Amino acid sequence: MMIVEDKKHVDSVNWQAVADIIAAAGLNQRDVSLVEHAFRHSSFCWFGYENGELIAVARAISDLTWCSYLADVAIVPRCQGKGYGQQLMLAIREELLPFGKIFIYSVADKVSFYRRFGFELLTTGMVCASEESLLRMREQGYIG
Repeated sequence: MMIVEDKKHVDSVNWQAVADIIAAAGLNQRDVSLVEHAFRHSSFCWFGYENGELIAVARAISDLTWCSYLADVAIVPRCQGKGYGQQLMLAIREELLPFGKIFIYSVADKVSFYRRFGFELLTTGMVCASEESLLRMREQGYIG
C-alpha cells in the first residue's frame, strides 16, 4: 500500500470514496460534503492506495506542540487483515508523536488494534455533545 500524507493531495481525492470507506469500516454513514470539510480542515490527512485505488484514510487535528486528535481511521473491509492498518498506524505515529500525545476514541472492537501501537485507555476521558450525539454514543457503546 502506498500512503500519502500531504494536505495538497486533498484536491484530488474522491470524497464519495472517502465517505464510503468510513461507512464500510463501521464509523457511520456521513454526508460527503461534511467528510470533505472535516478532512480539508484537519492538520493532517493520510490516504492509502493499492494499485491506484483508495483503500485507507485517516485524519488528525493538532496544536503541533503537545497533542493531536486522530480520527476517521478506516480501511476498506476487504483489505483489512493484510497489514495495511499497521502501515497506516506506523506512518501516523511517526508523523504525530513528535507533537506529543495522540488521542483517539475507538469503536469497541478496535481497541485491541490500537493497543498494538501504544494506545492506552484513559480513565478520565470525557465528552460534551448534543443530547442526540450523546444518545448515539451511548447506543454505540462509547459512553457507559
